[in-house]
Amino acid sequence: MDRQQFRTKMAGNFIALPTPFHDDFSLDLETLRCLVRRLMDAGYRTGNGVLLVGGAAGEFATLRTEERKRVAEVVVEEAAGRIAVIVGAQDTSTMRVLELARFAESIGADGIQVGPPYYYPPSSEDIFALFQAISDEAAIPMVVYNTWWTGAHADLGYDRIAKLLDIANVGALKWSSPDAFVYEGVLKSFSDKIAIIDNQLCEILSHMMGAVGFVSHPPQAWPEYGLRLWATLEEGCYAEALGMLLRFRNPYYRLFFQAYEYSGSEGHFDKAILELVGERGGPPRPPGRPLPAKLVEAIRQMLLDAGVPGVKTT
Repeated sequence: MDRQQFRTKMAGNFIALPTPFHDDFSLDLETLRCLVRRLMDAGYRTGNGVLLVGGAAGEFATLRTEERKRVAEVVVEEAAGRIAVIVGAQDTSTMRVLELARFAESIGADGIQVGPPYYYPPSSEDIFALFQAISDEAAIPMVVYNTWWTGAHADLGYDRIAKLLDIANVGALKWSSPDAFVYEGVLKSFSDKIAIIDNQLCEILSHMMGAVGFVSHPPQAWPEYGLRLWATLEEGCYAEALGMLLRFRNPYYRLFFQAYEYSGSEGHFDKAILELVGERGGPPRPPGRPLPAKLVEAIRQMLLDAGVPGVKTT
């Protein structure tokens, strides 16, 4: 794997797609296709965006393995090589991770996203063994996801990341840390060696320190916003970018975290957003629950205050 070539594919908005369901919770693949087309029609391509399918916002933990494969296949088909697609392959079983890695490679996905084992607390050697097994099994690049806040709370940290770089197909790091100094230290030491994608809501700082992109949920509501934000960062207009973040991203995530406290899901928030801007989102799968009317109304007002176009007013 050519890390520098993969680096160019990871640039811009790292957009986690929701997984749409019908009212009976079966996959709504046509709506998924429409969501991909909507982003593509707005101008997302390799260089300003990446699509993640079957991640946490895609409710991967509620999907059967065959469903995870099917949504990945649909997104790769719709992207048609015009924008990079990363397939979520996190799982409690290394065997299933390997199955998903092989499948993602077979359909032409650009990479897979994998975090440390997240049910049984993993040792460092457990973590390295997982990523080495993937690299040995499939040639597809890996986006390593540091998920220190969830599950077994396995934090990769500086030393583990340094060792993971010895694994051939580790191509990118989706990065956040509970320690601001570690967060900055990893950027300083490794941003010239591996593609780093900010997941700390530090879009400006990370860009200044060499990150290639950032996790981006707001484009679900307003595709053009993410494109403008990325262009502003690339132009080095950081004061303007800060204004954009304060105007929309900050209130967006403030309500996102309220939704997360209400029901342990991520799909419910993005789906409520989509419905409010006239797109189909569908329900979250249980145990995730739809958001209460009061919170949905607060989200609507936040969108209106930010100037998001097309927001339903009733």
